Amino acid sequence: MKAVVKTLITAGATAGFLAVSAFTALPRNLNLSKDSRLWVEGTSTVRSFKCAASKLDVTAIGEPAAAPAEVVKSASLVVPVAQLDCGNKTMNEHMRKALKADQNPQISWKLTSYEVNGASVVVDGKLTIAGRENTIQLKGTGAAENGQIRFKGSKQFKMTEYGVKPPSLMLGTMKVGDPVTVSFDLVLSE
Repeated sequence: MKAVVKTLITAGATAGFLAVSAFTALPRNLNLSKDSRLWVEGTSTVRSFKCAASKLDVTAIGEPAAAPAEVVKSASLVVPVAQLDCGNKTMNEHMRKALKADQNPQISWKLTSYEVNGASVVVDGKLTIAGRENTIQLKGTGAAENGQIRFKGSKQFKMTEYGVKPPSLMLGTMKVGDPVTVSFDLVLSE
């Protein structure tokens, strides 16, 4: 009888340990650090410009202790168009008009897959700007250490690929260039 009780206690303790281990290994919500940044740079016939996102909304689920290729399970990012600031009220107004902010108040991105090779990370996703969704591939560097995940890089694309007409002012004497570069430095942690 003692052997049966001992076996039941051992089995119960083992089951409890496995349940706790399984629970702690579940994917967890990751939070965006306030050190994260995202900005857009472009050119015009007058001067270059830079617009920074003062607010980013990120939803990410991951396992920071997992192997690099399995750290992030899902991720999405939203940039409210009204939170893009070019440092000039008139430029902000023209940018919001070009991005059709009244009908499409946010720019969104969603992860579809990614690959890690050392510090190099290639991320595939879907980017929606001004109501048009396109697939996009981002290349950058990544690191996962001390419970944080960091992804840095930049991507150049044409505004017209998203149905955005580059602003033109003063009877066309001032034109914004079609290509823009989006740069990012995103830091996520538990």
